[in-house]
Amino acid sequence: MSGVVFGCIAPHPPLLIPDIGRGREQEISATVKAMQKLADELSAAKPDMALIVSPHGQWQYGAMGVFTGTASRGDMLSWGSRTTEVSLPNDQDFVKCLANECETAAIPLNSLGSGAYALDHGVMVPLHFLLPSLKGLPVVPLTFSALPISAHLDFGRVLHKVASALNKRAALIASGDLSHRLIPGAPAGYDPKGKDFDKHVVRASAKMDIKSILDMNDEFIERAGECGLRSITILMGALQGQKVKPEILSYEGPFGVGYLVASFRVESEQDG
Repeated sequence: MSGVVFGCIAPHPPLLIPDIGRGREQEISATVKAMQKLADELSAAKPDMALIVSPHGQWQYGAMGVFTGTASRGDMLSWGSRTTEVSLPNDQDFVKCLANECETAAIPLNSLGSGAYALDHGVMVPLHFLLPSLKGLPVVPLTFSALPISAHLDFGRVLHKVASALNKRAALIASGDLSHRLIPGAPAGYDPKGKDFDKHVVRASAKMDIKSILDMNDEFIERAGECGLRSITILMGALQGQKVKPEILSYEGPFGVGYLVASFRVESEQDG
């Protein structure tokens, strides 16, 4: 079985990294434990490569983005972490095929650069937990756009198509936080619709309910002050039409930002 064979939703608060959180990570211990479980599930999926979509990369308004160089690098020094820099090999065969397929599907796709590319915290925080499970495999950094939500579903479908065409088992990591407006004093201010948005997305993720994601109106999304919806939509597009077992591993938001951890295991015919 090839294509996108495993997917996950991963939050990216830097304080999940202990030498940044300095103890505050214990206030979101459910998220920490869920990310550790996610690492085990990722390893069990035995991918050949990983794709990671971050809201905080070199975001482009009218196009999806993909890093086209040989290796990306990142660290968390600017956040106060002493963790060493990571260097992630890219999969250039996948990148070239993706460019061709996006052109055929009329999905705008731009390069994030072909030289040095600095990975943002939307990549580095999930990989703090997940990178050991990838064991040196290629990792392709991706970004989304301000195009309609439906275009991101289409982009996800193309990601699965490309991995299948190359006979590769890909894991897709959808990095993103939910509402940033859950409580008074939250980072983006408070809006009561924030909690409604998070409940809606958690329910949709638990059921792989793509329609309920696409049916959300722009005002509702805007009031939530989220950053992960498009990452999640890309993931759902990549998994659409497959036999998927979704599982919500944790959800919490004590700091006013919703942190959802979820896994999506693609079951082969042998799995029954």
